[in-house]
Amino acid sequence: MNRRLSRPLLAIAVSGALLTGSAVVGAPAFAADTEATAAVHTALGDPATGPATPDGPATGTPEAGPSTPQTEPSTPQTEPGTPETEPSTPETEPSTPETEPSTPETEPSTPQTQPSTPETEPSTPETEPSTPETEPSTPETEPSTPQTQPSSPGTGPGTPADTTAPVGSFSLHTTSLWIGQKVTLKLGAVSDDTSSAAQISRVVNWGDGKSDTLRAGQLQIQKQYTKVGSFAVTVTLKDAAGNTGTATAPAGKVTVTSPGKFRLDKTSVWPGQRFSVSISGVPAGTRSIRLYWGDGSSSALKGANQTVSTLYGRNIGKVTLRATFTNGNGTSAAVTAGTIEVKRDRWKPVVKVKKPGKSNRLKSWKYATGTVTDKGAGVPFLFVLATRISGNKVYCFTPKKKWKRVYNEKQFRNCVPVAVKVSKGKWSLKLSGLKKGDLYVDAMARDWGGNLSKVASVKAKITRN
Repeated sequence: MNRRLSRPLLAIAVSGALLTGSAVVGAPAFAADTEATAAVHTALGDPATGPATPDGPATGTPEAGPSTPQTEPSTPQTEPGTPETEPSTPETEPSTPETEPSTPETEPSTPQTQPSTPETEPSTPETEPSTPETEPSTPETEPSTPQTQPSSPGTGPGTPADTTAPVGSFSLHTTSLWIGQKVTLKLGAVSDDTSSAAQISRVVNWGDGKSDTLRAGQLQIQKQYTKVGSFAVTVTLKDAAGNTGTATAPAGKVTVTSPGKFRLDKTSVWPGQRFSVSISGVPAGTRSIRLYWGDGSSSALKGANQTVSTLYGRNIGKVTLRATFTNGNGTSAAVTAGTIEVKRDRWKPVVKVKKPGKSNRLKSWKYATGTVTDKGAGVPFLFVLATRISGNKVYCFTPKKKWKRVYNEKQFRNCVPVAVKVSKGKWSLKLSGLKKGDLYVDAMARDWGGNLSKVASVKAKITRN
């Protein structure tokens, strides 16, 4: 069973489009010079002179007429702009006297600065008495010398040197990880005979060539391993005297592995060709797996051994599949599941529409049928546009499998062709509700590589049941 929930694998017709693989493929535009297009033009006539349609009145000359007087009054709107510009000149002239009185405002600022001088002069005697205040600071520094001497007990003559290393402990929350997961180290009590706890440095060596220094008071740190292997974790302690010791741990070795094993049943496929991926060796405790297909999509899978299948809906070349695993320690880094080459399809498919022997009879057109061939990836579907003309009435066959009347060429161009599945190179579309008149069947195919065929067409004049 396929579990690729984000990539529906079955082709589904949705309003003239097919949802397949990882993309919604819309109906292609049919050629504008098909025989059906010419016949519709003849049947509907000139829409400019015809009656009003459900889309609104036809586009004619009367609608363009009133646009001319709307343009004429725009000229006088430009003319009154000239007098508006002329009075702007006197507005600039009075600005000159406004600048002149600004000069006397600056002149009185000079006497304001002069009285500031006597304010600065009396500041001198305030600085002079500050000198005797600095002089008595000297005897205050002198008695500080005997205060420094008793701060280093045990270092004076006759005191034994500190040769005892600090001690401590640490623990790891797990010793078994997947690549990309993190281990948490917790530091226990740290002590020394003379140095305080704040004076003891703590350096964690992770065993992979990298280390971290814990700040004072830090009791916990995390580490992410980016490669597989076995790594011995140690914590080095150093006191103020330079003595070093090693913190102990119940288990100080971390083993990092890569979860799961993968096998692709194919290494080269066409667009649209199904292949499978087998996942085995899934570790116990795996909660979920996410498989990344390399084309921008992914699938959420259960955390167990399994086989999934998929296909690519377009030419994308070489892609690499990756997967992540999740358990109680978090999500692993993406591990490579395999590489596959999606071959490029450069061949256009060829479509044919079959014309029955008695094409003038309604019962001969119960189904529109035909064939399609392709040298490359193959054709999963094609689009069929069926048109019926009776006098000046035009109808198109919609994806809802009903005939809809159109009243002008614009509506006809908006007719959506019907998406039809291809099975073993053949296709068939039931033309429910078909009546007498001129029938046009146009078909165009798109293969898995995105290549479009030419439009294949047939015409039949149905006169008998």
